[in-house]
Amino acid sequence: MYRISLVHAKDTQESPGSQARLADIIQEECPSLAKDALFKQSPFVPGGHAQTIYAFLGYYAYYAHSLLKPKFTREIFLLSDGGTIALDWALCKNHTNRPIVTVLSGVTGTSCDFYVRKCYKEFVRLNYSVVVVHSRGCGGSKLTTPLPFHCGFTNDYKEVVDDLHKRLPKCPLFGLSFSLGANIMTKYVGEEGENCPLVAAIAVGNPYDMYKVIKHLDSQRLSPSKIYDMAILNFLKTAFKANQSTIMSAPVEFNIRKIAQSSSIMEFTEEMTRKAFAYKSAKHLLDDSSCGPHLDNIRIPTMFLNSLDDPICIKSLIPFEKLVSNPYLVLALTVHGGHIGYMGNSWPTSWVELPVSQFFAAMLKHYHK
Repeated sequence: MYRISLVHAKDTQESPGSQARLADIIQEECPSLAKDALFKQSPFVPGGHAQTIYAFLGYYAYYAHSLLKPKFTREIFLLSDGGTIALDWALCKNHTNRPIVTVLSGVTGTSCDFYVRKCYKEFVRLNYSVVVVHSRGCGGSKLTTPLPFHCGFTNDYKEVVDDLHKRLPKCPLFGLSFSLGANIMTKYVGEEGENCPLVAAIAVGNPYDMYKVIKHLDSQRLSPSKIYDMAILNFLKTAFKANQSTIMSAPVEFNIRKIAQSSSIMEFTEEMTRKAFAYKSAKHLLDDSSCGPHLDNIRIPTMFLNSLDDPICIKSLIPFEKLVSNPYLVLALTVHGGHIGYMGNSWPTSWVELPVSQFFAAMLKHYHK
């Protein structure tokens, strides 16, 4: 009942060094994911909703802790169009030739996110550097151009990765992503194809199809999932309000009243985001933003971690056929865990950092050229 299922092509990609196949490497070197590996949810956090909400509330604990004991150093990164984004760094020893894990979090996510902090601790143990890449106008930074962000906007992440590849050429680069960030990173990896400079990537709680996942959330009128819909909408409105004057300086006709009164994510996308990026409709933007169509073109080892009781990225949205048709992809599927919760053991203890760190360590050994 608690066994983790690995879904992948019959013949996964061979390692260029050892000729071992991706699925076999995971079985041998990732005990959290190997045959008969289990994830048992904590009895104190039972079910997908409890797992999801517990992890969300963990953000506030880590935010308070970060004020007392910061672990990241901020870099303001200048983009080619004059925009800026915040990069939060945690450098390891001998950082000029050690691995760097680039992190994309969820909607308006930050380096204080519960799951980011948990993974960060494990990377410190491995002597990996970590850089959390925030979206424009998020993470306490302000927009410096009218262009905000959207759920499939890969340009900024690409600029950061390209810069790191040039700035620190001896450092193997990895990509770790969660929720909305998982969609963006997966889409980027697919867009880059053979030219992707990352050694490997992980996408946790990937929505795969942005239009369908938002339609699902917006339709939850009498369900606990409506909590997530309203929370995400509130995040988006807060980010807009914090940068309203800058966004409004664009030569675009926005209706502030309609934006403020948006009662769903789809309405907000229609009134603000799609106009800012010159899409003809919210559906057009969301369809164009989804990572699903790009899965076929991924050419680096990429692991997806999804839970069957995820109330946001539901099972019906997981593109199983595409995942088993590309030898570079592996889906680790758990029965429980909610949306990026993964609180296990008797007393609630985070689990997600274990498969994440084990996978990257194995990929560094077998796939770094």
